[in-house]
Amino acid sequence: MSVTSPEAAREAHRVSTPREMVTPRAVAVGMACSLILGVADPYSNMIIQGSYLGSNFTPIGVVFLFAVLVGIVNTLLRTWTPAYALTQGELAVVYIMSLIASAIPSYGLTEVLLPAMASMYYATPENRWVETITPHVEPWLLPQDSEAVRSFFEGLPRGGVIPWGEWAGPLAAWLSFVLVLYFVVFCITVILRKQWVERERLVFPLVKLPAEMIDPGEDGARSRLAPFFRNRMMWAGFAIPFLINAWNAVHNYIYFFPTIYFQETISLFGNQLVLPINLSFPLVGFAYLLSLEISFSLWLFFLIGRFQNLANASFGIDLAGSTTLPGEYQMFGALLVLALFSLWLARSHIREILGKAFRGGATPDDANEPLSYRFTVIGGGLGVLFLLGWLWMIGLSAWLAIILLILVLAVYVGFARIVAEGGVLFAETFNPQEFMIHGFTGPVLGARNLVAIGLTKFWFTHTRTLIMPSMANGLKLADTAGLRNQRWLTAAIGLAIICSLASSIYTVMYLAYEYGGINLNWQFFGELQQTRFNYYATTITATSEPAGRWFFFGLGAAIMWALMFLRQKFIWWPLHFIGFPVGASAPLLTAWFSIFLAWMVKGLILKFGGIDIYRKMLPFFLGLILGEFVSAGLWVIIDGLTGVTGHIIFN
Repeated sequence: MSVTSPEAAREAHRVSTPREMVTPRAVAVGMACSLILGVADPYSNMIIQGSYLGSNFTPIGVVFLFAVLVGIVNTLLRTWTPAYALTQGELAVVYIMSLIASAIPSYGLTEVLLPAMASMYYATPENRWVETITPHVEPWLLPQDSEAVRSFFEGLPRGGVIPWGEWAGPLAAWLSFVLVLYFVVFCITVILRKQWVERERLVFPLVKLPAEMIDPGEDGARSRLAPFFRNRMMWAGFAIPFLINAWNAVHNYIYFFPTIYFQETISLFGNQLVLPINLSFPLVGFAYLLSLEISFSLWLFFLIGRFQNLANASFGIDLAGSTTLPGEYQMFGALLVLALFSLWLARSHIREILGKAFRGGATPDDANEPLSYRFTVIGGGLGVLFLLGWLWMIGLSAWLAIILLILVLAVYVGFARIVAEGGVLFAETFNPQEFMIHGFTGPVLGARNLVAIGLTKFWFTHTRTLIMPSMANGLKLADTAGLRNQRWLTAAIGLAIICSLASSIYTVMYLAYEYGGINLNWQFFGELQQTRFNYYATTITATSEPAGRWFFFGLGAAIMWALMFLRQKFIWWPLHFIGFPVGASAPLLTAWFSIFLAWMVKGLILKFGGIDIYRKMLPFFLGLILGEFVSAGLWVIIDGLTGVTGHIIFN
């Protein structure tokens, strides 16, 4: 018979009692992860030139860090000092902070914004930027010292120091806009959270992996290792990409070592239609989480898009000489309809929130919302006014500022909906700025408006790392983990954003001034900067016929509305409208076959094995994701230590 001491009993009770709260130690760990990601992502992109750690809606860097924290660090804490092990809710806080922080360092903001602020480095007498661009750029937006700009691209002389003073004012100007934009986007996410999570019950497929990793299981804190990491099926899936990537990695050190790749192409109609066949293990894993309707729609709309491009080329249907642009305008029209559809479905909920904000009352209950509805509505409204005023100050006409902001926020909402309902890992859409320029044409807009629109691409260039989908996934995970004090979660998210901004800005500045930006990632420091203002300089006087663009934009919107109507009207309708706005986008080139394969496998499992076999196989497919991402993160570290560059596992 054993006797338990009072101290041991209290410790056991403390360990077994759930503390699904935002605690100081969880925030501290989340801040540390945010700082690490802010440094590691630019360093990997620029110096190691390996796998991008933050270039999709479930980033490699976040999953790798979280796997180390949950699978190793927290397991050791459970074994040696259980009282210090992080609980399910605390781990959720860390993941949420890391996920949102990862949307900033690379394509999301920093690696685009800083080189763009110094892009006048490429001004020459031949491109005439000084005459055509500079007069329309407010001096407080860019560093004015030519030596500071030159050193940013070419490196500091021996003994030189980073000229922070030249950057302080412009950085403050841009960050004031970015931080308010993030706040407005977060307010929109808060407004839509209950509608998507509780009323429509969207599935949020990308939340499944972290939710399984932190699930304590029935035995709770008594087990040293989380159930997810005890599952043999998970480790079987984990081993496949992990071992194959380890084998292929040897080739970077021994050049004649053979590699294993799953890539092929299918050529049809005399090579007029080429379909890439790429097997990606994590994409198979993510696609297994999707409903059969969504996965079917994604790969089918991709094929339809390819056949449309072929038909366009055969019949001479093009926009500005491009046979792919019609499809891009269609997808953009479909995306805007999706955003409007999401708001329309939430109209009664939004009405209730507005009533709560301005008239008060007990319903709807916002006690455990990240922000009170009154603060969300009023604060978000004031934020929108600030954004419009800022856009007007940089040179946009008021009506154009309104249109641009509406389009940008619609893209945020549309992609957040796609990720929440469709679980798309990455996708692209037509840029709102390009849509405005060619929809209204350069001579109509005028030089000042054109340049101002070009400046807005400093903070909105790529849709693979939008912050709103990460916010939506984060709030869903908070709901899954049962976090009770979500007002503190908002503060934690704010700290994560600040940590990511600070660390990524410092890292990019240090690397650029130390090694010279032109010697780092050419896409960020060369290609984007040379083409941006060259394009706008030529567009100022160029004329184009916008009617065709508006036609395909309207056609895409009409098709999207029809798909939504058919899905709502007929239960048997097999196509999900989520696939149309992204099915023909560039990332689906490498993803469609993996999605098709997962759709086929999942369909066979459900048909012949039923839901029980599907659930038993789920850890295997989650293991495919984890194995790829852990190996990618691990080899970034190994390559960084050994000096190997250009080794990309997943991008």
